[in-house]
Amino acid sequence: MRQIISKSNLRFFLIPILILLIFVRCDEDETSFPYVYVNATIYLNELNLGIGEHDYVEGYGVGGLIIYQKGINEYLAFDAACTYEASSNCKLQDGTTFTNILECSCCGSKFWMTGEDMEGWPSNGPANVPLKEYKCFFNDANTLRITN
Repeated sequence: MRQIISKSNLRFFLIPILILLIFVRCDEDETSFPYVYVNATIYLNELNLGIGEHDYVEGYGVGGLIIYQKGINEYLAFDAACTYEASSNCKLQDGTTFTNILECSCCGSKFWMTGEDMEGWPSNGPANVPLKEYKCFFNDANTLRITN
């Protein structure tokens, strides 16, 4: 008669597998974006924005901020540093071929900046995670508050 696997043998087999599963990650190619405290007040009259347009604000986050006007009184805020090489030297710039594409000056990754709910998502390049997005609060007719 065959011997059925005992509970102690089963535990001996399953415990190492569970430990291995805890430490193995599927997203090893993703780089973690550095945490930088952001608490900014942006006066909209200092920016040149219309619906579907973006502007840059220096001095916050890793690479500065990208403020995008999605709709009337609806704004989004992203870090201007690339998510592939997150540093203040690798900032996103307006693309040379399309107006709603931002391009990393270091690795060439491209990110959407459109009104198609794709704002901040990579479209091409080695970056495979979206831009770091900050919380954005429309305080009054002229002020945005941007925080982590």
